[in-house]
Amino acid sequence: MDIIKIIIKGASGYGSVDDAYDDKLILTDSSISYEYIPHPMSQSEINVHQKWAYKTDSPLFKCIFKAIAAKTPEYLHSDEILFAYDIGPTIITATYEDKHRETVTYFCPSEYFVEYFQLIKKLVPPCEDVPELLKTREDYEE
Repeated sequence: MDIIKIIIKGASGYGSVDDAYDDKLILTDSSISYEYIPHPMSQSEINVHQKWAYKTDSPLFKCIFKAIAAKTPEYLHSDEILFAYDIGPTIITATYEDKHRETVTYFCPSEYFVEYFQLIKKLVPPCEDVPELLKTREDYEE
């Protein structure tokens, strides 16, 4: 059974309320959307709400989505136990053709998902920043 939608949610870990956020990325074979919501108590001028969406009928987009969907079960059904107390959650939810969903929650560095996130980053429009929940070491080095 094929995956038709992937939702990845993230949140900041332990830190200042001015840097706190929740974010969500939604993928289908024809669209990607993202929303970044700063903590309501944040007073930071750079921690601001962001929301964007991209819709397409591109065969390349569909191909990349299929590769992402094929890799998703590796994380949904992993036996690895990863947990860090000061890292926010990464929650992956996959919706299948029959509409059933599977969800897993990780509390680990984004480097654990580096190959998965590299695929997803290919779908982010070039005029948008890399979503916070997808950022890995390479994004901070640039």
